[in-house]
Amino acid sequence: MRYYQYFWKILLKYKWWMTAIVGIAVGAAVVFCLHATPLYEAEAEIYPLVMKKDAEMMPLNPCRQVQRIAYSRQFRQLLVESAVCPSLSEDNYDRRIAYYETPRHTLIITARAETPDAAEALNRQFLTQLDFVARQLTSVQMTLDDSLCEQIPWDYYFHQVDFAPESPVLDSSDSTHTYFLFDMLSVPTSSAAPVYPPNILKTAVLTFLISAFLSFVGVCLVEEIRNRLIKHSPAQ
Repeated sequence: MRYYQYFWKILLKYKWWMTAIVGIAVGAAVVFCLHATPLYEAEAEIYPLVMKKDAEMMPLNPCRQVQRIAYSRQFRQLLVESAVCPSLSEDNYDRRIAYYETPRHTLIITARAETPDAAEALNRQFLTQLDFVARQLTSVQMTLDDSLCEQIPWDYYFHQVDFAPESPVLDSSDSTHTYFLFDMLSVPTSSAAPVYPPNILKTAVLTFLISAFLSFVGVCLVEEIRNRLIKHSPAQ
């Protein structure tokens, strides 16, 4: 028996089982898309800068500094406690807030919420908090030794303590500190259509293809195991 005849025979034998499996999978996907809470995404682009740095200083990549601040536990807690988006929590933070560096060394920041206005408000709060917190860092404070050599404290590279015990006072004439700012390239703008859940038609088609393939592979394995058991079973 040729291979295609063998598989066709299996398909005809288990067609109703496969139909039931595929139907349940597609139906569950459609129900999920219909009942899932839609989320809108607001996106902003910023260009991180290091201001007031001395010529001999070698700071970290500004984009890396932003990501480090935003990743800290304190930053997350402050954003959640701000209550700009009541549904934002520690559990769904990583699914609602995202940021990544582009090849142009800018940062794209996205925030998701139940309405377009809430998504934009959450993104603005993220940027406002980032601008405030960055000015309170002790890890970028420069110190001078006896040889007047500029140094960066050792804990800057080995700890994630990004918040000062006592917030320093911003002094424009103070050259011993480095302040970190960013240029706003695009203001937070929300999408007109929800980005979650995915489109029902695309989800249904993708679910159909995946479930059909997996169910066919499954029945082929079941049939192969069944034939081997029959072949090796003791004769009655």
